[in-house]
Amino acid sequence: MARYALVIGINDYDDRNFLPSLSKPAKDAEAVAQFLEKTRTFANVKRLPNRWIDAEKRYEVVPGKVTGNKVLQALQQILSGEQTKNQEVLIYFSGHGFRLINRIGDGEAYLATSDSQPDGKNAISLDRELNPLLRRSSLSNLVVMLDCCHAGALLPENPELNRSLSAFKEKQDYYLIAACRSEQVAWEDEEYSLFTAALLEGLSPQQADPETGEISADRLFDFVSRELRGKGQEPIRMGVGRSLILVKYGAQPQVEEVKPLLDEKGELRCPYQGLLAFTKKERDFFFGRKRVVEDIKSKLDRLNFVPLIGASGSGKSSVVLAGLMPWLEELGWQILEPIKPGFKPLTKLESLLLSYFPDCEKLLDECINNPASEGLNPLLELFPREHKFLLVVDQFEELFTFALAEQRDRFIELITQVATIPDFPLAVVATMRADFIEPCLRYDGLRQLIQNNAEYLPDLRGLDLLEAITEPAKLQGYEVTKELLNKILEDIKQEPGFLPLLEFALTQLWQRRDEAKYQVTLDAYQAIGGIVGALNCHADKVYQYRDYEEEKPVKERTEAEKALIKRIFLNLLQIGDGEKDTRLRQPKAFILSLAGDNQEGQKVLKELIEGKQGLVKGRLLVTGKTEREEEAWVDLAHEALIEKWDNLNLWRTETRKGRELAKQVDKDAQNWQNSHQSQYYLWSGDKLADAEKILQEYQDTVETTQLAKNFLEASSQQELYNYLRSSDIDNLERETLEKEAANKSFLNREKLRNLLENEKEKAQIRLSASWLLKQWGEEVPIWTAEVDKQGNIALSIIAENKLPATVIEELESGINLEMLEIPGGEFWMGSPEREDGSYPDERPPHRVTISPFLMGKYPITQAQWRAVASLPKVERDLNPDPSTYKGDNRRPVESISWYEAVEFCERLSLWSQEKGKGYQYRLPSEAEWEYACRAVISYQSSVISEESIQNPIYLPYHFGCNIDPALANYGQTARARTTAVGRFQIVNAFGLYDMHGNVWEWCLDPWHDNYKDAPNDGRAWDKGEEELCPDVLLKRKYVVRGGSWGDGPRSCRSAYRGDCDYLSDFDGFRVVASSRKVIQ
Repeated sequence: MARYALVIGINDYDDRNFLPSLSKPAKDAEAVAQFLEKTRTFANVKRLPNRWIDAEKRYEVVPGKVTGNKVLQALQQILSGEQTKNQEVLIYFSGHGFRLINRIGDGEAYLATSDSQPDGKNAISLDRELNPLLRRSSLSNLVVMLDCCHAGALLPENPELNRSLSAFKEKQDYYLIAACRSEQVAWEDEEYSLFTAALLEGLSPQQADPETGEISADRLFDFVSRELRGKGQEPIRMGVGRSLILVKYGAQPQVEEVKPLLDEKGELRCPYQGLLAFTKKERDFFFGRKRVVEDIKSKLDRLNFVPLIGASGSGKSSVVLAGLMPWLEELGWQILEPIKPGFKPLTKLESLLLSYFPDCEKLLDECINNPASEGLNPLLELFPREHKFLLVVDQFEELFTFALAEQRDRFIELITQVATIPDFPLAVVATMRADFIEPCLRYDGLRQLIQNNAEYLPDLRGLDLLEAITEPAKLQGYEVTKELLNKILEDIKQEPGFLPLLEFALTQLWQRRDEAKYQVTLDAYQAIGGIVGALNCHADKVYQYRDYEEEKPVKERTEAEKALIKRIFLNLLQIGDGEKDTRLRQPKAFILSLAGDNQEGQKVLKELIEGKQGLVKGRLLVTGKTEREEEAWVDLAHEALIEKWDNLNLWRTETRKGRELAKQVDKDAQNWQNSHQSQYYLWSGDKLADAEKILQEYQDTVETTQLAKNFLEASSQQELYNYLRSSDIDNLERETLEKEAANKSFLNREKLRNLLENEKEKAQIRLSASWLLKQWGEEVPIWTAEVDKQGNIALSIIAENKLPATVIEELESGINLEMLEIPGGEFWMGSPEREDGSYPDERPPHRVTISPFLMGKYPITQAQWRAVASLPKVERDLNPDPSTYKGDNRRPVESISWYEAVEFCERLSLWSQEKGKGYQYRLPSEAEWEYACRAVISYQSSVISEESIQNPIYLPYHFGCNIDPALANYGQTARARTTAVGRFQIVNAFGLYDMHGNVWEWCLDPWHDNYKDAPNDGRAWDKGEEELCPDVLLKRKYVVRGGSWGDGPRSCRSAYRGDCDYLSDFDGFRVVASSRKVIQ
């Protein structure tokens, strides 16, 4: 393929007021032309302005003038002529350049010719002439070099904003270099201009690649950049495609004395890195990735964001840390300290920038953490314009495996913003695993940058692979034998993702090198188990033995140490989809916390990690802490351990179920935390029970964060609350409760006791906890309650000795009838008109004197009914199981008539007499029932004061102003059925349960429409037919009191009177008794 060059050097100009004469362009241009001809890299070199030297039979560039027409004609010929079609072309221009601004503020760039005028006439317009010629050209490749003042004004530093030379971003393999930026002057040296002098030196054989003899456009540009650093000029470039080869010299073999690199102790350094990444410190040993590094460098010359994408273990970090960063630093770039996203990537980014701009803390906080801010835009002025800055985001995939979601989204938004801000001096290279491209595609800006800018890291193959294996050893004076090299190459064909295994095996081989022959041998390779076996065998030795460095170790670790090592490694894994796991860098403090609060255990853990025989020294783990990081961290040395260490693979499989669950718990716990601990996110039911069971099973190997523990405890507590609020516990018996507790971890005595004793806890929860503990057979308090007008419940504990004595009748084995000795006294029966919800039939209020009597502590239960129903008949048959709501013998009996209740009392009385106790059982009179319900004498003497007689202040319920579902079973609860007697654990001042709600309770009295002429001695009001209402005479209705599970609060008041003459599952009863004994 032919190569053509056009070299232009213009010294003289017609309008010297506009364009003063120059002294160097012609000389510079001729030097470039002679170089091109001497090296025979270009067959045809055209010069302007020129003269013929007859003695030498050649043209030369001479100081003089050249018109715009002549320059344009030469450009047209070399760019569009048939002779140069599909050929390689170089254009060099030295002279003036200028830029004109039109009336709307747009600029147009020109190359000055001798006849150029201030309005741009006769000059070469880059917009209207050169760029169209370039776009229409059909060259194989093109290199343009501009050595003129303010050349950067001609070269669009941001191609997206300037059209002047858009061909250089559209045409493949077109490359342009300008001598300086728009604000800079191209200076002259003694012989040549500074730019051309550096250019000629950069094209000399001494600067060629020592192995290939080539000088590429990129290599030339890098040399010129270094040469001009600090001289007031900074060259810039533009182009898309290959790094073009300008000249090629014959490669000269170099024989140098080997000077091995030594460590600080003066010992030979290992030239391989095992599982660790190569860094600047090891750059001399980093081989095989030169082309990739040059490609990234080329992209950074025109792009501000370059993703480096490769498979796990392909060496991405090494390429950047040991290849790219040191090179850019030599070229004058300012290299920021690399960051890994971690848990809080925004915090890391802010901390990094703050270390460079310590006086801008407030601005950085606003830019980075405020989503409504302009992001990085305001930082543009902070960066010195004379430098380019590089930030490496290593292990970019941590944003998806580790970082908080809200931090991840903002971080991606900020870090990709560098590609959209014009002239932003910060460039970003992000290393990421190829299997994490998919989540990146969810972000539009990041997706486009990956599509357009990404550099994909291929497997190390061919000569690059041979370099990586042999050159590090050669640098230290050693040879990798041919037999070993062939065996390695054969083995890695069968091993995907071989690079970390290879590097680790080479490290092991170096330790077994033949120091007598200065060789790395096949025998050593076979001894370590080859590519696959080296890592696995070494990891096993470190795991099992303290003296793992010995050929035949004997000091075995204890089982406790091995268990800790297992826990350490499992906690350095981030569980992924399917069987995929990634490494998870953890705070060192967290790893040490695996030993709990045991200081001795923490000491052992620390020794296991960082001790002389620990995992870091064994090269399985790495630790670190930068100046900006808040705390030290621990990490796997490499992800290759995850797949290639058999023991770790086994542990991963064994614990996957537990680790998957722990991950889900952590995720939901974070959502719970972010929602201000909303109950909506808590777990419940089988999900919670299964989680607690599984985590208990894996507690020795799978850790849960403190947040996760708090979340599960809150879930358990909420589950317990929901359980205690539900009607499921109304009829629990001990046996059932034990079964429930076996399947519900939240249901245990300690938690219930804590709730019961917590005075700040809601009454319903405390009382339900008390109920369950009682069913468990535990001692619980006797509760009373006071409810104010606002419905607030105050619970109190009443001492048993403050209550009436209890008389117990054992009806059958395990079935007792508990009767309380109700003291006699006086009270005001009925309700005044001012009582809310009262009825006329509750009036007139009247003073009643009550004699002592016994009263059942609870309504009669189904078990008690069944026992008495089995006794001999008195007047009528009794159905032993009449109740609608069955399933618990402690439920109150219901669906019985007044007459059946009377029959029950008569049978019980006869039985009591036969037993020698002599109690006479009956239904309570209406006055006795209300007196017992109100239990007013507990708050006053047994004789009502005159003030109380005149102004009674009884409240609607024995516990105060209101009724509440926490205190009684009535129609405003969701139960819609009876509950076990005593379920609500509330007694009145006489120690009676369930006086409000659950079931109506029959009284002895027939119905009267009101209390006019009612007796005042507490007896049943039934003297004769003359005192009975007509409907009573007709239907014989009897009084019921207390309300039931189906009635509203109004019907459950102490004073409310009901009448009934039919069977209903709302109706039950409790008994009273008198005795031949005098009840005091």
